[in-house]
Amino acid sequence: MENREMFEEIAALIGSIAKAFDLSDTDVVAAIEQGSLGMEMITDAEGRNCVEASHDGRVARIYPGAIYRVGDQPPAADEDCGGGGCSCGH
Repeated sequence: MENREMFEEIAALIGSIAKAFDLSDTDVVAAIEQGSLGMEMITDAEGRNCVEASHDGRVARIYPGAIYRVGDQPPAADEDCGGGGCSCGH
């Protein structure tokens, strides 16, 4: 069993960032070590806490259970993604 503090949470965050930027987990860790990937804990305009990550001019916000890529278009009005909480960009 892993005894390091918050190991699972950090691994999940790395996985979410990898998905947001279409990278491997190893590439995310390398980018963090090289300083080319920035992360900041923020509160969005709706008062929700998230981690905002930036890499190669792209920005993504990581929420529990959702990834929002800043600059992506939200789903069309006729698409039903259940009101958010998914990684479709809603």
